[in-house]
Amino acid sequence: MISLLKSKFNGGCRRAILLSTNKLVVYNWEDGRLTDSYMFDVNEEGRGFFDKYLKDTGRIETYFVVDLVEEEYRQETLPHVFGRDRQAVIKRKKDRLFRDTPYYHADIQGRMEEGRRDDRVLFTALTNPEIIQPWISILLENKTPLAGIYSVPQLTSLLLDILPEPSDHMLVVSLQGISGLRQTFFHKKELKISRLVDMPRYGTAPYAPVIKEEVEVITRYLNSLRLIDPDKPYDVYFLGDSKLLNEVQKEIEEYSSVRYHMVNVNLFGRESGLEIETATPFSDQLLVYHLLKERPGNYYALKEETHYFRMDRVGTAMYASSICLILASMIWGGTNFTSGLSYKRQGENSYKLYQYYSERLKKARMELEPTPVNPYELKTLVEIANTLDEYKTSPADIFTIISRGMDRYPQIELNRLEWQASMDPNTETAGKRSASTKQGIVGFSNLDSAGSSYAYYQIAMVEGVIKPFEGDYRKAIEMINGFADSLKESEGVQGASVVALPLDTRSEASLSGTTGKDTNDAEFSVRLVLGVLPHERK
Repeated sequence: MISLLKSKFNGGCRRAILLSTNKLVVYNWEDGRLTDSYMFDVNEEGRGFFDKYLKDTGRIETYFVVDLVEEEYRQETLPHVFGRDRQAVIKRKKDRLFRDTPYYHADIQGRMEEGRRDDRVLFTALTNPEIIQPWISILLENKTPLAGIYSVPQLTSLLLDILPEPSDHMLVVSLQGISGLRQTFFHKKELKISRLVDMPRYGTAPYAPVIKEEVEVITRYLNSLRLIDPDKPYDVYFLGDSKLLNEVQKEIEEYSSVRYHMVNVNLFGRESGLEIETATPFSDQLLVYHLLKERPGNYYALKEETHYFRMDRVGTAMYASSICLILASMIWGGTNFTSGLSYKRQGENSYKLYQYYSERLKKARMELEPTPVNPYELKTLVEIANTLDEYKTSPADIFTIISRGMDRYPQIELNRLEWQASMDPNTETAGKRSASTKQGIVGFSNLDSAGSSYAYYQIAMVEGVIKPFEGDYRKAIEMINGFADSLKESEGVQGASVVALPLDTRSEASLSGTTGKDTNDAEFSVRLVLGVLPHERK
């Protein structure tokens, strides 16, 4: 119970686990620096000790790193799609490339410059999950918050921005104490390929000749894949201690197309904040330090394997939210209490002012000469005058709505426009237009104004004609209906009804026409009702 509380509230503690074929090492981090470490054998006995270690240390945020030969890299192109479609395409490609492992990662590294401009995707996978899963199972049994599973090549990318003189073509050569020689190539800071080579036990054989030979091998391989641009410099970075770097410097041959950089892991680590120095050429602590410092997103871990990590994050967020809510409530309550005292004082002052001015008003009334009109009647007259003044209105708003509708239908021309304001939305306009014998009267629908919040209504009768008109009444009627519908879209419009159409569409009416272009004009009428709210009165 004590360890659970410690892991839940001590956010400064975390650890990294580095796994190879033969060894597993745990590095602990506290207060911004690496502290102690523990090593376990990769066998049944080692897993038993590891399980006991987890039970003793409790739930701590954990990052799992592998450095295995069984990691493959495939450069592929996929259609440029998004969302679920992209996930489905990546899943199908993964099933073809890496059928027997759930541990894979797809890194989208840009788009092709020609053709369909497909996405360039680097697929990486751990092809031997049997090495990893027993250790992950132990972590899940102990409810360890696993943040993610990573590989050493992916961690090497964290060093690119701080390596000296970074370029477009970078080969980083490092030694890991539990695995071997790792060579990782980056093109424009994008991981392309990595290779792990077993090395003899440190101190039993010289490393420099082996490193020289392996660098030449991978350089030839990169040239065969055309990953190295002959017109641009090719930079090789050797990470190690001063002794190994001096030996490598003596072995390598200088070429005009290759630039060699000797990076002392102790000096390089000290510049980036790593306080621990090592007497070996290994880069394990340097990589783990940057992993725990920057905490990148998950690469290989499955969703169910990071369940406890996500739960801890949610719990931490809820705890922080509750603290913020309590503080906000205290501040809000204190503010309201202070405001309440202020309002009370204001109320007392207002009552004193009321009493003071009431006495003065009584005294002033006694001193006034008698008037033929009661003061309250004068007040009523002033209020009536103000009300009449408030109900002055302007047709500008309804004219603007009609103009927008005519902009959408440029074939409509305006012949006549009648406008008035009324408390009743069904009031008829002053003038009535008589339809021609060939024009159908449609009429307009009554509007229900009961319970309306509008102060009054503006009513406009729009009489227009469609020009040019070539005798297509169906098209003309569709245009008129569309014009009326467009008026309804404006804010405040209560109704826009077609009163008259250019053609009598009743069943008892007779139809006649001509095939020539000299046809009658398509005249029509539309009745528009606009509601005006009290605060909009002019």
